[in-house]
Amino acid sequence: MGPRHSLLEQIGADIVRFQEATAEFDAAVGEVLALGRAELVCLAQLHFGGPTPLSAVARGTDVARLELAGYVRRESAGSGTRLVLTGHAREWIETLWGPFRTDGFQLMSSLPDADLKVIAGFLTSARAVQDRHASRVAKLLQAPGGSRAARRRGGLSAAALHRVQLFIEAHLARTIRVEELAQRSGLSVFYFTRAFRQSTGMTPHAFVQQRRVERARELLLRTSRSLGDIALEVGFSSQSHFTTVFRRLTGLTPAVLRRGGG
Repeated sequence: MGPRHSLLEQIGADIVRFQEATAEFDAAVGEVLALGRAELVCLAQLHFGGPTPLSAVARGTDVARLELAGYVRRESAGSGTRLVLTGHAREWIETLWGPFRTDGFQLMSSLPDADLKVIAGFLTSARAVQDRHASRVAKLLQAPGGSRAARRRGGLSAAALHRVQLFIEAHLARTIRVEELAQRSGLSVFYFTRAFRQSTGMTPHAFVQQRRVERARELLLRTSRSLGDIALEVGFSSQSHFTTVFRRLTGLTPAVLRRGGG
């Protein structure tokens, strides 16, 4: 393996790591704003492109959710309606993306013009390659028995299941809607529910209940907190509801477990 081949492999690996870091950053921003990927794309579209006709908003965007959060508003535009960013959204965009943009600009500004031209040319060519292969993969979705059909017959991908599980662990203390879980898998609620059951052997609701009971079991054995506090900590609406579900899944009440009965 020559030096050039090694360098190309290193660049390829660095590009993948950059993409992963970008995805993680976007995911963190989505958590802060309580938005999914489609909604983040919509905010970027409005931020860089200005007011946008409702018909041209990114596919799959939950416009009502953006309005409810105070990030966009509708306004009449001729015979149609367009979306406009609110001041609230612009403040968040500046807070979350502003420092990133500033650091990136400073990094690029340190390079000579010749290097910047090479980078610009490479990115243009790379984008063309990306578009070509995105089109190739999209065509598979239109073919009989393509990847979408195969995915629907099976379970979630490992990455999608991991995203869903992480979200559940981070939000056990509050109500978790199946729509939120489906959004993180990239599937509709109907297909997500079926795929999740295929992957885990249980419904999303049953899985969440099981994780709540497992978390409660840890707290019962490791802490002296009251049963009521633990019930709220793991997302049950009351101590009685907590006791009912805990006994159904473990065969013991929380009090009996704490006394050493299990």
